[in-house]
Amino acid sequence: MTTSSLGLRHSRYDVVIVGAGLAGCATARALARADRFQRRRILVVDRHPDVHPRFSGELIHPRGAQILDDLGLFTALRDAGGVEIGGFAVFENADAQPVDLSYADVPDERPRGLSIHHKDLVRTLRRELRKDHVELVEGWNVAGLLRDGHRVEGVVLEGRGQGRHEIHADLVIAADGKGSTVRKLAGISDEGRETVGFTAGVEIIDAALPRPDYAHVFLGAWGPVLAYPISREPDGRVRTRVTFDLPRVLPAKGPALKQYLLRTFVPFVPAPLSTQMAAAIADHRGHLHMAPTVELPAPSAAMPGLVLVGDAAGCSHPITASGMTMGLRDAETLGQQAQRRADAPDGEPWLDGESLRRYRSEHDRYVPTRQALAKAIYEAFRGGEDGTRAIRRALFEYWASGEAARSRSMALLSCSERRPHVFLAEYLKTARHALGTSLVPQHASRYPMGDRVRRARGAAKLARTKLGQVAQVMWAQVRPGWLTRIEPG
Repeated sequence: MTTSSLGLRHSRYDVVIVGAGLAGCATARALARADRFQRRRILVVDRHPDVHPRFSGELIHPRGAQILDDLGLFTALRDAGGVEIGGFAVFENADAQPVDLSYADVPDERPRGLSIHHKDLVRTLRRELRKDHVELVEGWNVAGLLRDGHRVEGVVLEGRGQGRHEIHADLVIAADGKGSTVRKLAGISDEGRETVGFTAGVEIIDAALPRPDYAHVFLGAWGPVLAYPISREPDGRVRTRVTFDLPRVLPAKGPALKQYLLRTFVPFVPAPLSTQMAAAIADHRGHLHMAPTVELPAPSAAMPGLVLVGDAAGCSHPITASGMTMGLRDAETLGQQAQRRADAPDGEPWLDGESLRRYRSEHDRYVPTRQALAKAIYEAFRGGEDGTRAIRRALFEYWASGEAARSRSMALLSCSERRPHVFLAEYLKTARHALGTSLVPQHASRYPMGDRVRRARGAAKLARTKLGQVAQVMWAQVRPGWLTRIEPG
């Protein structure tokens, strides 16, 4: 098959990006801007001819919003219906006053993030991409990788009923999500990948959110309930997404799942939002929107001729809403490396082996911290064991102690703070408080001694576990960059 039948201008490219979602499109824009002489050939391929009708997160923290602004994409997304988000309101239960975790309290960061509906996000980014010297091909799968020994040298594309076509490239970038086909074809291990549960969701127009333009977290049910604006309609109304965290083994299916949500989750949300939520669940036609919750410890993010970005390079529980921001940081880092090599002579790869080593070194510094934090926050918010319930109670008391405590936590949650020793210090403060408040006499009237001892033991056990996890994260941070090697697949 010829390149003209694919609509391509070339048979060889400097970079082929697989996946035209947020991470892929942002990476393409970052590379296009780094190519100030427009000498480079950049191709983006996606298997979906339009937006994949999937249920996914769309919340971008201020750090990611700033990257979008730097890439000239933020205004287009906001104008497409994106809603600027001021932070998180966290409710320990339906009757509690919320804890306000404001982005504005984080030093040296913009005060608002961005939330946008998935279909608006993808369509806007692809439209913006067509303004650059970037080629975009939709509706083609990657069926194989071209190799020369251990080095990846391109992709084999396959269209429905249209045969296969080989595209050669100096670099392939896998931006095709947590179930990355490219990662599998490259033989990069996804050891530790686990589906830990499911997320179900509904949408509400003009939801009665206690804090307008905030993301909300409601605790007390089996798992957290999240509610956040995702789009501003042309008539000014705001669409809100509500999600429910479900176990790996679903307690009910089909129509029975709606009854389970009404019985098990809705009572833990304050009125009048709970009334709207119940109506949205009951009135939803067909099956509820569902998506698996996947945890994938960060695999090797680079090998000769190939790098992984976004969820393809590791993902965690969505409770911290960090996935999209991390994908944007990957795009930013690759753009910086491309800019460093903007004057590379013809005949040399634009992004050479040193560029890939630097990318992987930087990626390995911030992704493990994000994953450890997401796991710790989910354990505390889920509160499924004595120890995690003690940690959760202590976390709310810590947040109530003052603005500085909330600011430090928000810096971690919003991906502004990536240093693992800060995460460790914050976690141990909470664990220490949990140990103390589980045993002091002032709580005797609320909890029997046996229960308090179990909570204290559970909190201590969790703290020991986190010490081991954070030790690994800290090594990723302090490890000299020259120790990072690009391993063959």
